[in-house]
Amino acid sequence: MEIITDLDAIPRLQNPVVTVGAFDGIHLGHRQIFETVKEYSRKINGVSVAVTFDPHPQMVLHPNSDFFQIFPLEEKIKLIKAKNIDYLIIIHFTKEFSQLSSERFLKDIIIGKIGAKAIVMGPSHSFGHKRKGNHETMEALCKEHGIEIIEIPEFTMNDVKVRSSQIRKLIANNNWDIAAELLGRE
Repeated sequence: MEIITDLDAIPRLQNPVVTVGAFDGIHLGHRQIFETVKEYSRKINGVSVAVTFDPHPQMVLHPNSDFFQIFPLEEKIKLIKAKNIDYLIIIHFTKEFSQLSSERFLKDIIIGKIGAKAIVMGPSHSFGHKRKGNHETMEALCKEHGIEIIEIPEFTMNDVKVRSSQIRKLIANNNWDIAAELLGRE
C-alpha cells in the first residue's frame, strides 16, 4: 500500500475506485466497504483508494467534546494495509478544510487530484461542509463527470448497526465484548 499525505503528490492512477471516511476503528462495516472497493477496482482494471483524515474531523470541529478515537492513526494505517488497499490518501484536516463544500471536495480532490472512476459509500456516509455530500446529493454531480456511485447497505450484526459512534458508546460503557464483536477483533 502506498501512503500519500500530500495531495499534490498523487500520481496518475489507473481507474481509481475511491472510498472516503474517517475509518475510525476499521470495524466490520469498514471492511465491507474496502472489499467492495477492491472488488470493483478489479472489475474495471483499476486501483483501490481509501481517503481518510488526520486528525479525526470531530477532534478539530469539537475539541472540547468527550469524543475519542477508537484507534490512533498508526493503527488505522496498519489495519487498512492489512485489507490490501492499493493507496491510502491521508488529508490533514483543519477548520479551513472543513469549510470545503462537498461539491468542491468532489471536483477538486476526488476528481481533480485522484481521478476517481467510482466512489463506494455506505448509506449513512456524508462529507463536505455541513456534511451535505451524501449519496443522493452526489449522484447527479458524479453522473455529470462519468463517475459511478456504489452505495452498499448498512452493515448490521445482531440487529445492531455497525458504526464507529456505536462502538465508542460501547467502549465508554465498558461493553468491551460487544465492541470487539463489532470491530471484528479485540
